[in-house]
Amino acid sequence: MTLEQAALVAQIVGAIVVAATLIYLALQVHQGARQMRSEARQAQLTYDQTGVYKFVDFPELGLIMSKAEPPSFEEKTKLVFWMIGQMRAREYEWLQYKNGAITKESWETYRGVIFFVLGTERGRALWEVTKGYFNADFVAMVADMTKDAPPIDMWDKLHAIK
Repeated sequence: MTLEQAALVAQIVGAIVVAATLIYLALQVHQGARQMRSEARQAQLTYDQTGVYKFVDFPELGLIMSKAEPPSFEEKTKLVFWMIGQMRAREYEWLQYKNGAITKESWETYRGVIFFVLGTERGRALWEVTKGYFNADFVAMVADMTKDAPPIDMWDKLHAIK
């Protein structure tokens, strides 16, 4: 084999090694993206479960949200901080969606909680007080989502169950 032939073989082997390396790196990036999406979904689930369990631990939150008479300052404080936690979780999910870490379908299932949190006049009034603590684009998205949304009737239905 001549030196020229050996150089040609070395170039071919080098090209194969580079191609194999690129394929390997592409697979690693794909696996990393899948792992990131999985971790984002796990964080979302944890946030959601925490919010749900707050109602189990503090069922008065539902009463505070839905009762006709004005709540006390202590009751409003409980409700507003629960609301901030729930809306912060939605903001996190929205940011994950905007960054491509979760799919549109996943975001659309999680954003439904916004209608629940802001489903009463009281909830919307408390949001007006707290929305300044959130990402401005998220606040604008929430405004677009809820501008024509009627109040939810879940609390009335819950009160009516015998």
